[in-house]
Amino acid sequence: MISTDGLDPAKISQINLGGAELKANARQVLLGWASNPPFYILNNGPPQVIVGRYGDVQEVFTDPVRFSSVVPRGKGYEQFDRFLGSQFITQMDGEQHARLRRLLMSAFTPKRLAQLETRAVELISALLDRIEANGPEFDAMNHYGAQLVVAVLLTAMMNLDEDQRAAVLGFQEVQSLMTAMRPGDAFPQEVLDAHQRMADVIQHLIDERRAKPHSDFLADLVAARDEGDRLSDRELFDTIFGTAGALATLPRSSSGSIHMLYTHRDQLQQVMDNPSLVPQTVEECLRIASNGYFTFPRVATCDTQVGGTEIRKGMIVRPSPQAANYDPTVFTDPLKFDIHRNPKRIMSFGAGPHHCIGHALGRMTLQIALRSLITRFPKAHLVDPHFVPEYGGATGELRMKALPMRIA
Repeated sequence: MISTDGLDPAKISQINLGGAELKANARQVLLGWASNPPFYILNNGPPQVIVGRYGDVQEVFTDPVRFSSVVPRGKGYEQFDRFLGSQFITQMDGEQHARLRRLLMSAFTPKRLAQLETRAVELISALLDRIEANGPEFDAMNHYGAQLVVAVLLTAMMNLDEDQRAAVLGFQEVQSLMTAMRPGDAFPQEVLDAHQRMADVIQHLIDERRAKPHSDFLADLVAARDEGDRLSDRELFDTIFGTAGALATLPRSSSGSIHMLYTHRDQLQQVMDNPSLVPQTVEECLRIASNGYFTFPRVATCDTQVGGTEIRKGMIVRPSPQAANYDPTVFTDPLKFDIHRNPKRIMSFGAGPHHCIGHALGRMTLQIALRSLITRFPKAHLVDPHFVPEYGGATGELRMKALPMRIA
């Protein structure tokens, strides 16, 4: 039991971290986190420390000695067990993490990324074909952004069939139930059923790749070697499960990027006139409208402090990469969207030893998605130019529910 006696009462907040009010006002809320010292949440399970300033977030990310990625499991910590017992690379530290990262790098070679790029262009073009055939109106979130996961990652990257994709997406859909759990709650049967369906798919894929060689990301993991070392059966299962389970971030990033660009028509026109601006546009979109406000939590391994806030051993520490991207001491006028900003060292993919291994794939996919949409439908626009997004999803997510657009 972690004592909360004597904590600075001025730093205790009652905010609901997964609530509709936070999500509806996310940018202003996160700007507040980015401008103030870390604070405590004591009304949502184990004591938590929310960290938002850029330097503070970086400190947590880059110090695995004081802030472990291995969060306790079991009673009281149900909301943090996103994969129901599977241990993904983001939940490891030290040599275990370094070893697994070395093995995973074989699945993210330049050659493999080049193959994925070619296939991604084809699949995204097919998505736009369907949008055009069913137009003139379409939902840029559900008909495009969310479909990028299916088209690019589940199809091009993993070669999953329709039923297998449905199982993976079904587990993503129950994440909000998991992060809303109270200490001691049993996992809902809906969650357990979705987990079992996805686990069955993952095991089938492993068996299939071992029996019949393929040329894809999964086969690369099955064959991964590092000086004779290889992934154990459990590591292989957990890695594929975690990778597939983490794919929900892409539709959040892509819909956020589309919304930002299409609500700034002057900057959209500049990108249309000069497509070479797409990479820096994506960086600014990732900075201001990324994939959510939390990453995987950490746990304090000792009594310490960050930014002047006391942190006690065993406390959950939640760095917010999105808040860090709004730190006004690092990014001038942080809520202003500016494709010419060329932001450096954005936190959207983390920092330190856990910097996202798939960041190049994520950036590549977003660049293709924006470039293809702009090229195919140069007169596309929001149905309502004053559209205000509504967000749902799990705690830490900003999952846009819809983004109504018109082709012309």
